[in-house]
Amino acid sequence: MIRNPFLRSFLLLLLAPGALSAAQVGEESLAQRLLDAKRPRLAVVISIDQFRADYLIRFADLFLPARQTDGKVGGFRYLMQEGSWFLDARYSAQPLFTCVGHATFSTGALPPKSGIIANRWWDRDRRVDVYCVDDDRYRVVGAGAGSAARPMGPRQLRVTTVADELKLATNGAAKVVTLALKDRAAIMMGGHTQDVSIWFDEADGRWISSTAYARNGELPQWVEALNRETIPDRFLGATWNVSVPPAALTRTIVPRLPHAPEFGFGAVFPHSIGREKNSVNYRLFTLLPEANAFVFETARRAVRAEGLGQHDVPDLLGINLSTNDYVGHTFGPFSPEVLDLTVQTDRYLAEFLQFLDESVPGGLKSVLIVLTSDHGVTGVPEDLLARGIPAGRVAAGDVERTAQKALESAFGGGPWTGKGIGPFMDPHLYLNPAAVEQALASGKAKSRAQIEDVAAQAVAALPGVHEAFTHSQVERGQLPDTEVARWVARGFHQQLSGDVLIVMEPGYFANQAAASHGSAFSSDTQVPVLLAGPGVRRGAWTKRVTPADIAPTLSLLLGIPVPNGNDGVLLTPALEP
Repeated sequence: MIRNPFLRSFLLLLLAPGALSAAQVGEESLAQRLLDAKRPRLAVVISIDQFRADYLIRFADLFLPARQTDGKVGGFRYLMQEGSWFLDARYSAQPLFTCVGHATFSTGALPPKSGIIANRWWDRDRRVDVYCVDDDRYRVVGAGAGSAARPMGPRQLRVTTVADELKLATNGAAKVVTLALKDRAAIMMGGHTQDVSIWFDEADGRWISSTAYARNGELPQWVEALNRETIPDRFLGATWNVSVPPAALTRTIVPRLPHAPEFGFGAVFPHSIGREKNSVNYRLFTLLPEANAFVFETARRAVRAEGLGQHDVPDLLGINLSTNDYVGHTFGPFSPEVLDLTVQTDRYLAEFLQFLDESVPGGLKSVLIVLTSDHGVTGVPEDLLARGIPAGRVAAGDVERTAQKALESAFGGGPWTGKGIGPFMDPHLYLNPAAVEQALASGKAKSRAQIEDVAAQAVAALPGVHEAFTHSQVERGQLPDTEVARWVARGFHQQLSGDVLIVMEPGYFANQAAASHGSAFSSDTQVPVLLAGPGVRRGAWTKRVTPADIAPTLSLLLGIPVPNGNDGVLLTPALEP
C-alpha cells in the first residue's frame, strides 16, 4: 500500500495515456500488501448445512453483538461486521446437494471437472447406485459392533481441494482436520490428503473414520477419548424447548407438514427424544441444537490435540454443522425450529470464535475464518400453496413411468427405465442401456439422441417440471442460450450424468421431505459467504460471486497454489487495499 498521501496524490495526478491507471495503482498496492502479509496460523472453514443467505438478515436482531459487553466476540455479527460479507453469493450449477456444494467451495471446481454431480448417481455399467464418498479401497475405523457403516473416502473426487494443495505446498507440514456429522461433508471439505477426517455413526453415537485418513487403522487418541465420554448419551431423553422470546416466533410459520417427523420427534415444540441407546435416538440427537454444540466441542478438542495454529506453517480446520440441514428438511426454512436453531447456532459459533481467540497465538488476528453453506432450501410446498404460491412435489415414480410409456409407444421393447435398470435420481433420469441398444439395432430408433428426446419431451410435460434436456444436447453443445440451460451444463459430467436432465419449476422438488433443495433457483443457491482475518478487508459487498470463489481466495491468502480443477475467481473486494 502507498502509505505516503503526497506520493499517492502525485501518482493519481500523473494519470494519463502511458501513465499508471487507478486500477494499476490499486493492483500494485494489493500485490505489495500480499507480499508483505503474514500468513494465518490457522484457516477455519465453517459450513452450515442448508443455511440460506437470508437467515443472516432475517434473524439478525436475535444474534449476539459483534463485541459483547464482557469483551468477548459474537457469532454471525462478528463476521458480518469485522470481515467481508458477500451479500449476493450463489451457486451456479444444478443440481445442488451436500456433496456437490462442499466439493464446489473446497475445490473451486464445478461438476464437469470435480466428478461430483449429486449425492448419489447411477453407474450404468455396473447397475449400482453410487454414493459420492463410497470407497471400497478402505475399511471403517472406530465403529462399534452393531454398526452398518461402510468405508468412505475421496475416490469419486477427481480434483484437489485447498487442503490438498496446502499439504503439497508445505510438504505435509501443515495439518488438516475435518469433521461433520455427515461423512460426505467431512470428506469433501478435506479431500485426499487430510490428516484427520471424522464423521458421526448414528448406530452407537460415535465418531468414526476410515483407513483413507486413519491410515494406521486406529482413530487418533483424542477422538477415542472423546468417544469414551459418550457426550451424545447425555442428551438421550432430552427435550428441545424454544430458547427465543415468544414474540420472535411471530415471524415464523408453523409448517403444514406432509407427514409427521420421523421417530416421534413431534410436529411442534417441544421436541423430545427417547432415552434408549439406539440408532433411532442417536439419529434424533442430530436434530437437537446440542448436536451443533457437540461438533464445536469436537473441533475444540481437535485444535488442542493436533496443535492447530501453534506453528508458523498454516493449518486448516474444516467444520460442517449438519444439524441445520436435518432440521430444515424436517420443518422448512420459515419454521420456528429453523429460527430457534439459527439463534442457538449463533451462540455456539461465538463461543468457538472466542476459544480460537484465546487458543491460537495472536488470537483471531492470526486465524482466517470462512463461513458459508453448501446449499439453501425451498419452502414446504404445502405452506407455499396455502399462500397462493406455486409449489409441489414431483414423484420419482411418475418420472420413470412417464418416460417408460413414451418410449414403449415410440420404439417398443423395454423395460426402459425403473429401479435397478435406469432409475430417476434427481435430476438425472437414466435409461436402460440394453433397451437403448435393442432399439438402435432393430432400426426402430435412428439415434441415441432421438430416444433421449422422446423421453425428455414426455417428462417435460409433467406438472412441476420446468424443462428437460438430453445428454446428447449438452454433450454436443446444442442447449438453448438460456440461464437455465447453463445451470444444467455447469452440472453435467459426460460419463456420469443421466440421459435426461430435469429442471423442476420454482417451488417444486423431487423429494418427500417436508422441504428440500437441488435446483439452481435462488432459494436453493443463495448462501452466505463471509471471510474474516489476516489479509481480509472489512466491508459488505453486493458484487455477484459464487462459493467456488472461496477456493482461489483462500489459496491466495494461504500462499499456496489453487486447486487443480479451479473454476473460481478471486473475491477481490475482500482483498483490495
